[in-house]
Amino acid sequence: MVGIVIAAHGNFASGLLDAATLIIGEQTNVFTIGLKHGDDIAGFGEALSAGVAKVDEGNGVLVLTDLFGASPYNQAVMLSRKMEKLNYQLLTGVNLPMLLQALNDRMLDKDLEGMKANSKLAGQDGIVDFFAKLNKAK
Repeated sequence: MVGIVIAAHGNFASGLLDAATLIIGEQTNVFTIGLKHGDDIAGFGEALSAGVAKVDEGNGVLVLTDLFGASPYNQAVMLSRKMEKLNYQLLTGVNLPMLLQALNDRMLDKDLEGMKANSKLAGQDGIVDFFAKLNKAK
């Protein structure tokens, strides 16, 4: 099973997992971590590394972060330097459609690369301009 890690600011990561659990049920092998006010970045990075190791069962880990270039993302990028043999993929801009796709793909035993590609597409497709869609339908 591919592990999933959600790293974000505040309680966003745990909130996303809570919403996904409401929709598709309890999940295993998922680790969430939130960067809080006053957190030490190095400590956050160590906790993130430990979380990735915790969910890595040998099929890889999909790491989802909230903002490109922000601390959770930067710490996830640094994982490749800390953990040489880690098989992981990283997507940023996580949203609920992206997470739901990853969880669904994992239930279907998709591989890490497939999960990443499908999750990225679902995240992008999950952003809909209501009025543009409404006007297009007319």
